[in-house]
Amino acid sequence: MCGRMRLSKQSHTLAVLRILVGLTQKEMAAALHCSAPTIQAIELEKLKLSEKLAGFASIQTGINLAWLLNNDVTKPPIDTKGHPYTRATFEEFQAIADIKKDPQVGNEVAIYYRDQVIDRLHALLLRAYINDNTDLCVYKLSKAFDELEKQFHVTAADRKAIYPKKRTLEHAAKVKNDEPISWAECISGFYDALDLEEKRKIATKGMKPMSQAALKERNVKSVYVDDDGELKVNRFSKTKPINTKPLSPKKK
Repeated sequence: MCGRMRLSKQSHTLAVLRILVGLTQKEMAAALHCSAPTIQAIELEKLKLSEKLAGFASIQTGINLAWLLNNDVTKPPIDTKGHPYTRATFEEFQAIADIKKDPQVGNEVAIYYRDQVIDRLHALLLRAYINDNTDLCVYKLSKAFDELEKQFHVTAADRKAIYPKKRTLEHAAKVKNDEPISWAECISGFYDALDLEEKRKIATKGMKPMSQAALKERNVKSVYVDDDGELKVNRFSKTKPINTKPLSPKKK
């Protein structure tokens, strides 16, 4: 029986997902960075699936988060966009999980989401102004930012990093006097900071950009960010599945 997939009772959506993609409990645990007993306990409904673990499962596999958390095994599994979930969906997300580690790809995704967040913030503040609720809106935003900055460990250095590195004497004086920098300068500073971090990641062991040869071996022709900010894969062969073996650099 060693090496065979564990066929637990499909009383939980996590079990449905695991069996659909063809993973053992041990393999699913490795994919979700938790223990096999944790997977087993969740599938047997002895342990509640946490939002954190469910969210990570959605990122790693492409499964719809709401479907996973609602835990209704009578409903067919769907992907993050509400389409039927298949083994091919899993293969693509497994490929993307490694490709997302590419510093350049991560940079592009961060810029996409920055633009989306800024657009939503502008619309929110506009509506608050129209309804004469600007103060309340800013108060709630400040509370949300405080919680998020605490959760993601934002530092004073992070705030400083978004300012442009190349400043005139006038700009330097503004910073020294704690005066606001122009909007255009902040945008430039954000891009500069991202590019700097990208170079640092590339220089860090294990964070080298994916080579074309490695992507071809994976059956990945190219990767792009779609209108929803999700990474999509173009394959060399539509019929050949994506090779999901690790793409990390080989040790010499």
